[in-house]
Amino acid sequence: MPELPELETLCDQLRQVVLGAEILETQALDSNLINVTGLEGRTVRSVNRRGKQLEIQLDDGRILLLHLRMTGRLLWQNGDGLPPQYARFVVSFPKGRIFLIDPRRFATLSVRKEDRSPFEGSDLLEDFDPSHLWGISQKSRLPVKSFLMDQRHIAGVGNIYACEILHQAHISPWRKACDLSLAEWEKIGGITGTILKKAIACRGTTISDWHDLFGREGEYQNHLLVYGRGGEGCFECGGEIQRQKLNGRGTYFCPSCQK
Repeated sequence: MPELPELETLCDQLRQVVLGAEILETQALDSNLINVTGLEGRTVRSVNRRGKQLEIQLDDGRILLLHLRMTGRLLWQNGDGLPPQYARFVVSFPKGRIFLIDPRRFATLSVRKEDRSPFEGSDLLEDFDPSHLWGISQKSRLPVKSFLMDQRHIAGVGNIYACEILHQAHISPWRKACDLSLAEWEKIGGITGTILKKAIACRGTTISDWHDLFGREGEYQNHLLVYGRGGEGCFECGGEIQRQKLNGRGTYFCPSCQK
């Protein structure tokens, strides 16, 4: 599933090609997807991210909302041409088209009126507050990894980056969120910012489906320390990286480093 760095990459690239551009046509290519209509003639005013959701704001105040879910991605195509495989939706502009590609067909698309209500979860790039999260975590007996991935608390972190964050923080994914100290949450905050900013600079992490707006793979997979490295040696201590299921998700960690 695309996480915060992948969504930030898309936002930046979308701004390059559609900001200020007029929508010429929209078309649903999948009967299971809601056909978003009435956008023709509208101009893109801004492109933003809210958690794991893309928001394309139009000049009439409406917002096109897109959640990529498990395997969704966007692809920019200059000029005409056949729709790519697994394309479910297309938006046409004067200089090209954007396709929603989604092999598993889980992505969702909708339009709503302008809404200034704040996102409930803390955004790790904008308003990460260790004291606030420490306070919330005192009421949670979730494993800390599950807490990090709960979008009600923290926006944009999924399985890959949660594994990486906790490894660099030397914290076991199985520890209860309520057992972490304020100092440990401050450590998580600093490490999270460093990891996510580097991942954004690398245009995200490509493990299977992720490609950026122009069809290129990300590069942060070349910097992963634990995720996908089960059975290999830990770069810090030399111990064996393990993979176990935690709440149904494959979780990579070093038992020696992460207590």
